[in-house]
Amino acid sequence: MTATTIILATLAVALLALAISMLVRDLLKPRLTNPEFPQLDEGSQNDFDRSFSDLVKDTGSTLDVNTALALIVGAGVVCGAAGFVALENFLAVAFGLGVGVLLPVTVFLIMRWRRLMALRGSLPEALQVVADSVRSGRNLEQAAEMVASELEGPISEEFGASASRLKLGNSPVVVMEQMANRIPLPEFRVFATAVMVHQMAGGNLALLTERMAHAARDRQELFGHLRAVTSGSRLSAVGIVLGSILAVVSLVWLQPEYVGAFFSNEMGPTLLTIAVCLQAIGAIWVWRVMRVIY
Repeated sequence: MTATTIILATLAVALLALAISMLVRDLLKPRLTNPEFPQLDEGSQNDFDRSFSDLVKDTGSTLDVNTALALIVGAGVVCGAAGFVALENFLAVAFGLGVGVLLPVTVFLIMRWRRLMALRGSLPEALQVVADSVRSGRNLEQAAEMVASELEGPISEEFGASASRLKLGNSPVVVMEQMANRIPLPEFRVFATAVMVHQMAGGNLALLTERMAHAARDRQELFGHLRAVTSGSRLSAVGIVLGSILAVVSLVWLQPEYVGAFFSNEMGPTLLTIAVCLQAIGAIWVWRVMRVIY
């Protein structure tokens, strides 16, 4: 092994150990009812930092921003070092680094998507439970406890945490702001705003919440219809991207000499870069076209 390989392997192991230790720390510590995401002041963050913080927060995990960043960097360095050890080519290092960085980000995106889908599916029923509880004479704290006891999933966890904060004497306005930050759905933000207005100006909260439940159910039906009519296009786009990646991996595994000849050619890296950029542009284009804001 060369000195460069040893240095890269040592750095990769050190970063991986750091990421694993921070991951174990976050998993073993007690789950906070309202973890602070992000740790920095919102006003001091740029758009990228805020987007990454929102991504980690929306996954619903106990990881903080620093741990998630360490996992991404560690995975990138490990994959880059593995590519260098396997092929001893700096292009392989760049490819491995990109794969290592994208892999945990993809996992975070999938976790956020699953959590938001679960929240969107349970929100109409949760709002209906709140409306029925308020109509029967219960206050907001008791209504949140009813949702936490009757429902399951992330919506139950969020309402249970809100009930605990209300028991500690926190203001309903502050609790609703925190819930709106943890549940980034437009229909829930409207509900949180309505509750905050009700706390300051009064009104019929039961009737308002019931109307919000009907609106959330209608929005959910529209969302399901849109997903059904665009499922073919989404599957086609995913198949094209995954098929290209699997084809390259298969060639590297089955015919490494063919791939080596491609990379040794002076036009090989340029053509590969153009192909990757076109794939990324096409995937982003399809995603933007099928992304409906309703």
